Amino acid sequence: MAKCAQPLTIRWSRDIPEGSEPSNITVKLSPSGRWTVSLLVDVPIEALPESPNQIGLDLGITSLAVLSNGEKIINPKSFKAKRRKLRKVQKALSRKKSCES
Repeated sequence: MAKCAQPLTIRWSRDIPEGSEPSNITVKLSPSGRWTVSLLVDVPIEALPESPNQIGLDLGITSLAVLSNGEKIINPKSFKAKRRKLRKVQKALSRKKSCES
């Protein structure tokens, strides 16, 4: 990059925040010949105001999470397995002949 005679054309995916400087720069060349530059930028963030409300969280197996107020958040993984099984059963049902005359 330092030996380039002319500047490179750059397509930015997003703007760098005001007042920040890159702390780490990574340059990669893909097998297709495309260059990729990644910038790591340290951005100061403001602390959130403290909230008087607190809640406990318990991660589990049967449900994704259980909150201390009794609310349960279901695990979405079980739905995927049941959807695959339903698809298989529906295919088998569609192949069967009906007995209606």
